[in-house]
Amino acid sequence: MSTIGRTIKNVVKAGPLSSLKQMNTIGDTKWGPLIGIDRFGNKYFENNEEISGRERWVEFASSEPDSADIDPAWHMWLARIVQEPPTEMTFKPQKWWAQPTPNFTGTKSFFRTYNTTKPKIDAWEPVVRARQ
Repeated sequence: MSTIGRTIKNVVKAGPLSSLKQMNTIGDTKWGPLIGIDRFGNKYFENNEEISGRERWVEFASSEPDSADIDPAWHMWLARIVQEPPTEMTFKPQKWWAQPTPNFTGTKSFFRTYNTTKPKIDAWEPVVRARQ
């Protein structure tokens, strides 16, 4: 959460409905020009007057956002790995590129670890003698 003055300024510039949605999803109010929309329908914004590290953000199209919903090219832009947005870059698809896998944490398809090594120590099994 930011200061009250900054929040009021952002509510005035972004509008009350947009600000309420932002408070519900990202917990802060922001405003800035729309930079682009990805294939999932996510909207990407930038405001260079914001605090460093908080000047680029995404509004997810889905009601339950997941980090796998961000295109890799847009992730590079959000993380400031590249300066120009993917709308201005030309990508040549590589044969080793694959579709991003969704995050299955909290679902039935989550990753289960397993051990492939043989145990080095055998478990002790006590022998119980009958009472006399």
